[in-house]
Amino acid sequence: MICTRSTSRRTPVLLATLSLLLLGGCATQSPSLLIPIGQAPAGATTVDLLAITTRAPSEVPGEIYSGERSRDVSGRIIEVSIPPVHQRGRVELPSSPNPDPETEFAAVSVETATPEQAWDWFEAQETDGRLLIFVHGYNVRFADAVFSLAQITEDLPVVAAPVLFSWPSRGALLGYLYDRESATFARDAFEMVLTEAVESENVSQITILAHSMGSWITMETLRQMSIRNGRLSDKIVDVVLAAPDLDIDVFEQQFLALGEERPYFTFLVSRDDRALGLSRLLAGREQRLGSIDPSEEPFRSRIEATPRVAVIDLSEVAGTDAARHSKFSGSAEMLDFARRTMEQNAQATNERTPIGELAGAVIVTLGLGVAQLSD
Repeated sequence: MICTRSTSRRTPVLLATLSLLLLGGCATQSPSLLIPIGQAPAGATTVDLLAITTRAPSEVPGEIYSGERSRDVSGRIIEVSIPPVHQRGRVELPSSPNPDPETEFAAVSVETATPEQAWDWFEAQETDGRLLIFVHGYNVRFADAVFSLAQITEDLPVVAAPVLFSWPSRGALLGYLYDRESATFARDAFEMVLTEAVESENVSQITILAHSMGSWITMETLRQMSIRNGRLSDKIVDVVLAAPDLDIDVFEQQFLALGEERPYFTFLVSRDDRALGLSRLLAGREQRLGSIDPSEEPFRSRIEATPRVAVIDLSEVAGTDAARHSKFSGSAEMLDFARRTMEQNAQATNERTPIGELAGAVIVTLGLGVAQLSD
């Protein structure tokens, strides 16, 4: 009896560990990838981005920031070279600290950014005051986050200054619980960043794109901003949660705290997301927001009854990563849908409309080359 009970208690932990190892077969093991190459090759495109972080600085050349926590908020302005052979939806990561910029992403320059220098950088961007703030997920090193935002900026026709908020993820498969605590640790710093942005006369519009565990930071930060100020700023127009690693009950409480005058919300979900399946196992089998079936009850009725919300179901879209967790940026079909929708909007109006409103439907199902709309 004792042995049987003990084995039963350990089973979820053993399964979770095995799942981590299996998913980690193709996980990025990033070396020092941000050693500047000085100049992009002919035929390459470049992306200038601002990285703001609560990570501790690293003494390892080219790593810039480690996975340890820092109470200080610091920044870097980074120019990233996108190789001439780049395929949309992919990040051609360097295989060594000496990247081949003809075939791999590479850092052209990495500069320290004081708050004043960060604002100078923003004012130099031709985006009419628009910001795209990307909050990465679990098991992500600093270089991976930088290259991910560069890829998103390159592959989507977003007219917005790209800003990375990088919280201190350990960048390790078995660091899930550490990362969860680090996500909570980063809330106040993210609120400070958002507050400075909404209070600036130079910022006209903010879109937040959060992936996986980054959705936790985003929702917690928006919740405490709404409670502190009585409402959210109108400048935060769009919040996109991609594969959100959120307990549904907790999310509902966070969402309700935002009040009626909240931003547009777009949820990118997929039922075959293996990483969220593992998260569900670790969370006592509680459903994760990013893996719901929006066509089934009670989710469909809740979605349809909630204004300023759209759900894009990517379950039928092939993933490019083993965990099927990054379809939001790795799926050509998702990128094509976003580009097509934005181009149609640009032809119809000069105004920039939130992506949740652009979808034109409550639920959009991508797959088999067809976008099925439900409104």
